[in-house]
Amino acid sequence: MLCALGVGAMPKLLDPTLDVVFKLLFTQPGREDLLTALLTAVLQPPSPISAVDVLNPELEKGTIGDRGVLLDLRVRLRSGEQVNVEMQADRRAGMRKRVLYHWARLYGAQLVRGTKYAELTRCVSVFFLGYGELPCERFHSTFRVTEVHDHAALEDGLELQMVELPKVPRTLDAVGWQDGQLARWGRFFATSEQSEREELGMSDPVLAKANETLERLSADPEAQRLAQEREEAFLLYQFELNTARKEGEAKGRVEGRDQGQRAMVLRLVQHRFGGVPDDLRSRIEAASSEKLERWVDAIFEAESIDALMREG
Repeated sequence: MLCALGVGAMPKLLDPTLDVVFKLLFTQPGREDLLTALLTAVLQPPSPISAVDVLNPELEKGTIGDRGVLLDLRVRLRSGEQVNVEMQADRRAGMRKRVLYHWARLYGAQLVRGTKYAELTRCVSVFFLGYGELPCERFHSTFRVTEVHDHAALEDGLELQMVELPKVPRTLDAVGWQDGQLARWGRFFATSEQSEREELGMSDPVLAKANETLERLSADPEAQRLAQEREEAFLLYQFELNTARKEGEAKGRVEGRDQGQRAMVLRLVQHRFGGVPDDLRSRIEAASSEKLERWVDAIFEAESIDALMREG
């Protein structure tokens, strides 16, 4: 049960680009029209979306702390079409392959015993991204399966939508009418200024309702707890990635330095003694950094290979 806003300071607003907040925002009872409006802005259907059914409204146990899981909204339209909606604020490796995988899983899940291929309905994956993924300047991109020469569609069953929030223009007057409503949603998600959300709501009752819902969520202790746990999980994930990257770079520097020392020792032995016996070569290849340094010093004083090997 969401707590009503009390008198006093406004609580810090939750970030709608955090996937758990995004999901909570569009699964609140009595707020189904928000999701309908968002999907209408993205999909731009030829006829109005009359009803949406969220297939996974609950937050599954254990998903909040799982950094590898991104919370999504799986939606069925009255037409039978299925739409998967995700908010992903940070760049992840293999994003484009992941997009295809999620669409394929959604589409393939329809095929159960007794289902005919002709009965499969269109599935759409929608990704709101908090970073730039594609090289183009447009903020809204649509992908379908088409022939490469004349762009004829093979089938309308596959549709992938990407909305890149950093590319949404700040001046919405420059946006064409088709993407105008989606651009306003983009500004609602992307801005860190509550005043901008309020300004958007002044000219759009749907966004005013979205802003009110976000404020109510931000005042709810349970929503605050979920958002904090999710943020902490992502911070830990980023910390682990950065630590692993730094360790890998350090290891690479050490390995590169050691490999250079091994090559130098082998050249010095070859030059001093006219050859490198196999057993000495094996010992040099397996030597530690410290041992390689001792061999470099010993090569100039050793009278024979046998004497050098005793140093190692």
